Amino acid sequence: MTMQEGLAALGLGTAARQMHDRAYFLDLLGDSHTGLGRHEAAIEAYRQAAQGFEAQEAPCSYALCLLKIADSYLSLGEPWHAIGYLEACLPLLRELGLVRHESLAQDQLAACQIELARAPLPGERRSASAATERGRPVRPGQHPRRRAGGKFDVCPVQTDRPSGYPMRNSRPGEPRSS
Repeated sequence: MTMQEGLAALGLGTAARQMHDRAYFLDLLGDSHTGLGRHEAAIEAYRQAAQGFEAQEAPCSYALCLLKIADSYLSLGEPWHAIGYLEACLPLLRELGLVRHESLAQDQLAACQIELARAPLPGERRSASAATERGRPVRPGQHPRRRAGGKFDVCPVQTDRPSGYPMRNSRPGEPRSS
């Protein structure tokens, strides 16, 4: 029996099939964006998919979309956004018996909470010695774990240039100098 036949057997009409298909399409679109490193676009696709799955009362797909949104925020280095999605999907994953996904979400939530506990409050300045005690060299006047644009640095090694900027003395086609 095909998917369409299964939906027809459940008494779902054309509109319900279209809503079902749209949610799965958006989920796959989010996966594609993630694979291409387009995390903001992935988040938007996953959010729309999650809304569709929630409306269809598809808790498994809904919970996995929430987990994917959290993953995308973590890929962007934004644990403060990921926490809410992880907290929302954990009870669903537990209830559905998705042990592997539940464990992954729990580990990610713990990592986010640790990262945020280390982050200074607005206006708070942490000493450079505290950062170097954690094994990260700090340039004077720079926050030890932030990079250009205010996002957390995912690279454990601090460089002498802001993240995302090309190295000096490099031109297209020439090897980069350090």
